Amino acid sequence: MRILVLTAAYGSGHRIAAKGIAQALEYLGVEYKRSDINFSVLDIVESGGITERVSSKAYEVLMQRGHNIWRMLYNAHFLAASPFRRLYRFQVRNFVKMVKGWQPDAIVSTHFLTSLIGVMYSKETGKPTFTVITDFTVHPLWVWEGTRRYYVGLHRTAEEEPLKGKDVVVSGIPLRRDFWELPPKEDARKELGYPKDGWVVLVSAGSYASVRVEPVLLKLRDIGAFVVLLAGKRREAYERFVKFYEEEGIRGVVYPFIDFVPKIMAASDLFITKAGGVSVAESLAAGLPMLFINNMPGQEEMNARIVEEEGAGINARTPERAVEVLEELIRSPERLREMAVRAKALGKPRAALDVVRDVMGVVG
Repeated sequence: MRILVLTAAYGSGHRIAAKGIAQALEYLGVEYKRSDINFSVLDIVESGGITERVSSKAYEVLMQRGHNIWRMLYNAHFLAASPFRRLYRFQVRNFVKMVKGWQPDAIVSTHFLTSLIGVMYSKETGKPTFTVITDFTVHPLWVWEGTRRYYVGLHRTAEEEPLKGKDVVVSGIPLRRDFWELPPKEDARKELGYPKDGWVVLVSAGSYASVRVEPVLLKLRDIGAFVVLLAGKRREAYERFVKFYEEEGIRGVVYPFIDFVPKIMAASDLFITKAGGVSVAESLAAGLPMLFINNMPGQEEMNARIVEEEGAGINARTPERAVEVLEELIRSPERLREMAVRAKALGKPRAALDVVRDVMGVVG
């Protein structure tokens, strides 16, 4: 059985979901003693040309400074109409040729453009394409005629208009293997060297340090929290935050881009972040309540709204409002505990395994 996982480096969430799928394929190949499972991961940005690299960079810029432009693009649903869909087909035609060269028996996609590549391959070969939706809301461009099945994070996601009448499984969003079984909070804190007692708050500045976290860091200092900051991919951002911690007397630790976030989430009491779909899914898997700031309009703002409505987080939107919310949580700690319980109930840490098992059940 040859399975191709298709993804695209527009942000980090699509690639993280693809990694979870790949790890599940590897794991289940051993578990089922299936030596015939052969899989590969193709990132169309890494494997593409100038168009893909420029568009990925443009998305990065929009994440940081182009929220108003992104809002207009996201809400312009005419971009999902037939004339534009024909344009997208023209854009990805060379990737379809690449896929045909590998001849997969099934495709699992974690980005809407790679789903298009999959269904174009499916139309020519009859081999199925499965789409993993990596947000808790569904933009019409995720839906392509010819998709065998869709995998979504929540039951309410499956009920959204673009998926009406489609074959949908509520699996959760696939996560990396380290999320499949997290350690108890006490063990995680001990291993990481965090305080045994008191608040441990995880704060993310975003992959490109695009989230304005400084007011929140100062408030957390004032309330005596141990503050764990994820500074993102850029070295200069990491160094700037290390200096900020030293100058402002913030108790905690600053990390550059790291791979042990699951353990940090297990050790934490609250996650302050923007509402990227995979980040939200990870936090739910850890039973970690969320406080959202500086969301991108469109999918991130919708993710935050959904999590708030489900009782697992609060959408503060701005750092200034987040400071007020922190004051409220200090006065009402039971609310934080209730959000943690709700997050745990919504979390699906082993979603990647469930997706792969289902795919294998269809493919045979």
